[in-house]
Amino acid sequence: MGTVHRTGLARILGFVAGVLIFAGCSEHHFEDPYAEGEIAVPDDLYAAAAVGKNHFWASGYFGSIYRTTDAGASWKKLDTDTDKPIYGISFADEKIGWAVGQRGFIVRTQDGGMTWEHQFTPRKPARHMFAVHAIDTQNVWAVSDWGGIYKTTNGGESWEDLSFTVDDTHPTFKYLNEAELAAYERGEKVYDDVYLNDIYFTDLQHGWIAAEYGLIFRTSDGGQTWEKGKVQGDVNFPEVNFPSMESKVPRDLWDALFEAAELLVEKQYLRVRIEGFMTAAEYATRGDTFLADERAEKIRDFLEGEGVTQDRLRVLNPTPFDEESVDMNAFRAKKFSSRRYAKINVIETPFLFDVKFKDSQNGVITGLGGVVLTSADGGATWQYAETDSHLAFFSGAFAKDRMIVVGDRGQQRARTTGGWAEYDVAKFPETFGYMRDVVFGDENHGWIVGAEGFILRSSNGGDSWEQVKVTGRQSASNADAETGE
Repeated sequence: MGTVHRTGLARILGFVAGVLIFAGCSEHHFEDPYAEGEIAVPDDLYAAAAVGKNHFWASGYFGSIYRTTDAGASWKKLDTDTDKPIYGISFADEKIGWAVGQRGFIVRTQDGGMTWEHQFTPRKPARHMFAVHAIDTQNVWAVSDWGGIYKTTNGGESWEDLSFTVDDTHPTFKYLNEAELAAYERGEKVYDDVYLNDIYFTDLQHGWIAAEYGLIFRTSDGGQTWEKGKVQGDVNFPEVNFPSMESKVPRDLWDALFEAAELLVEKQYLRVRIEGFMTAAEYATRGDTFLADERAEKIRDFLEGEGVTQDRLRVLNPTPFDEESVDMNAFRAKKFSSRRYAKINVIETPFLFDVKFKDSQNGVITGLGGVVLTSADGGATWQYAETDSHLAFFSGAFAKDRMIVVGDRGQQRARTTGGWAEYDVAKFPETFGYMRDVVFGDENHGWIVGAEGFILRSSNGGDSWEQVKVTGRQSASNADAETGE
């Protein structure tokens, strides 16, 4: 949607809020577990990939990628020839994989990570790449900021730009600036201003994207078309009825609005749209439609006074001040009702980080504010999970008989047949840093990565976890040179 009055830095922080800022605000209390001569992992880790029970890769800050081929018994720090943060990594098998990161960074390996080659998308300027998913050795998808969607069907020899764009039917077309409108008139692409944070495919046809603003997209035709999934919220507010010619919130409704405000303060991802209405008889007395606006504004002011921030509250369809440019007869018809009331609509807009599916039907998405969404219908609809947390969950995954989510300040939850619960400390090492990604190489063997090189491993389907002590060579290229390999 063009620039939409946001600075580039502010938008970059939109995604990094969860990775670098949200997580960076956590306190880390780690003792150095490494003996002299062993490699330490000081880097914050953002993403992970696993194949089978033995092969695992973790990527993160300053171009770091760490690899084990023996389930964590030994490790190598791989040479990626970059100091850019690597936000996403995915492997099709034990040898062939991709990593993506800042400023359009894409690299491929065909030898398990020992060497990497740069690849490029056709989009200029290059965007920040947040996630990559390898369906197999030839078919790979990646996503970025500014609606970026990229696909290769030949192992990355060439990439196709399938990004979301804006045309004159798009709801944000009216916000395009002069330069963007001129580009559109010339037939150039104008990209949608939305952060696409993760992408996941279960096969060549079925895929999903998690984004900001609570946006979820799914495809069942290999990405030829994308449709939005629906987040089914359970927060609904009753309409507010007013006495004739009045706009003050009736006192007998204050308690209901107090409760509404308390809920909105708790669930920061909810936004509210308020629209007021009036009768034709009231219009005949007033001579204008401002009474309908005042009713909506009074509710907005009430909620704001109880701590709901102004950016989350919006009055819909206010009376235009420039009536000459508007068909006022048509406008009044929309504001007239047989009742004197205001309607309160709740919009679900959680910032979403991660999406994974167990099969073509069952999926999990995680986000800011303790948000965990689950779907059992292929991503057509999503329901909030009751995790009893207000901190960010950055990632989720499916194991043999459970679903696992991890996030900020060491928080974690697992869902089994008994519902959602925290792990007992005996089964999950305590950490005060963030955990950014959780993946499974098969139904039993899983990994979790996070702040300051924190790595956990499970070999029993996520029933219990142990912290991994990383030992091995300092870097693949340096070690090979020293040993003559």
